[in-house]
Amino acid sequence: MYAEFFAYAINSLKQRSLRSWLTVLGIVIGIASIIVLVSLAQGLNAGISEQLEKFGSRTIVVIPGGSVGLQSAFSSANYRPPSIGKLYKNDAERLKKIEGVEYISTVIQTRPDISFKKESITASVNGIEPSVFKQTQALEIEKGRFLTDTDRQVAVIGEKIASDAFDEKVEVGSVFRMGSEKKSFRVVGVLKKSGSQSGMDSAIYVPVEDARSLAGDSLFENEVSAIRLTIVPDADIAGVKERITSELLSAHKLREEEKDFSLITSDFLKEQIGAITDMLSLFLGGVAAVSLIVGGVGIANTMFMAVLERTKEIGTLKAVGADEKKITKMFLIESGLLGFAGGLIGVALGVGVSLVLSYFGVPSYAGAELVLFCLLFSLAAGVLSGYFPAKRAAKMNAVDALGSGE
Repeated sequence: MYAEFFAYAINSLKQRSLRSWLTVLGIVIGIASIIVLVSLAQGLNAGISEQLEKFGSRTIVVIPGGSVGLQSAFSSANYRPPSIGKLYKNDAERLKKIEGVEYISTVIQTRPDISFKKESITASVNGIEPSVFKQTQALEIEKGRFLTDTDRQVAVIGEKIASDAFDEKVEVGSVFRMGSEKKSFRVVGVLKKSGSQSGMDSAIYVPVEDARSLAGDSLFENEVSAIRLTIVPDADIAGVKERITSELLSAHKLREEEKDFSLITSDFLKEQIGAITDMLSLFLGGVAAVSLIVGGVGIANTMFMAVLERTKEIGTLKAVGADEKKITKMFLIESGLLGFAGGLIGVALGVGVSLVLSYFGVPSYAGAELVLFCLLFSLAAGVLSGYFPAKRAAKMNAVDALGSGE
C-alpha cells in the first residue's frame, strides 16, 4: 500500500514540476546553510582542540597582568605588554622549587620590525630557552634544525613566515634584519605546516637573550613575558596551581584579591573557548534555521495550493473508498518527499562547499552526525509543513468535493 502512496505522490509532484522544484529550493538553501555554517563552527572547534593538545594537558603558563597577556604566553598573535603586573627571572627561580614542577622556562615576546631583502614587516618574535622548549612543546622541523642553547642571532620560522610574509620565499640560510638596530638573524630552520589555526605557522623563534636585546627598553631588567611550566606526570595540577599562586603572591607581596598575574591551563582554555564555540554553533545554526523555516512555509503553501487545486480528485478518492487516514498519508508522503529531496540536494551542496572551504585552508568539518541530522530534519520539516494541508484534505466531504469540480 505504501508503494502505491509513494507512486501517487511522485506522480502528483511531476505534474507540478516547476512549483515542486521552487518549493524544494527553499529547503535546499536552508539545509545547505546549516551544513556550511555549523561545519565552520565545528571546524573551528576541532582546530582549537588540536592546538590545545599541542599546548599540553600538563602545561601551566604564568602570564602578567591577567587575561590581556594570554596570547603572549603561547601564540604568535599580536603582542601587547600588560599595563599592570610584571614577571621576572627571580619568579621563575622560585617556581622551580615547587613540588610537582618538571620543566620550567621563561619566554620573552616582542614585536620588532623585520626586514628581508627590500621588504619590511612587523611580526611577533618569541624568545625561548631551546633545550627546555623542545621538551615541552611538540615541534616538527620541515627544513634545517631547531635552536640550540649555544645559538645566537639565529631564528626558526613558521611555514607562513617562510612562504607568505614576503614576496620572495625565505629559506634556511636566509638572513633577516630585526629591531631598531637592524641586527642580522640567520634562519636555521623552518617548521612543518601545522594548520590554519596554529600560531606556530606564523611564529618566529629566537634565543631568549636575543629577544631581550630586540625588546630593548620595553622590558625592565630581568623581566620576562611569561613563565612556562610542565608538571610531572600524574601530579595534581590543581594542587600545583595553588602552590604556584601562593609562591607568586608571596614574592610580589600581594593578597589574593590583588593578584597581578594569571595561570593558564588547557582545562581553563577548553572551558572558556568551549563556551564561545558552543554559542557560536548555536547562533549559526539558528541563523541557518530561519531559511529552513522559510522553506517549510513554502512547502505548506504548496500543499495548501495542491489541496485547493485537487479538490475534485480528493472527492473521487473518497468516493472509491479512501478514508481520512489514507488521504492524510498521501499528502504527508508528498510533503515529506519535498522536504527530503530538498535535504538531499542541500546536504550535497553544503558538504561540497565545506570541502572547497577546507581545500582553501578554512577550517570546516561536516561530520556524519551533521549530515544525518540535516536529512532527518528536512524530512521532518516537510512532514510537519504538510500536516495541516493533509488534515484539511482528509476532512473534505466527498459530495462537496466532487460538486466543486462541476
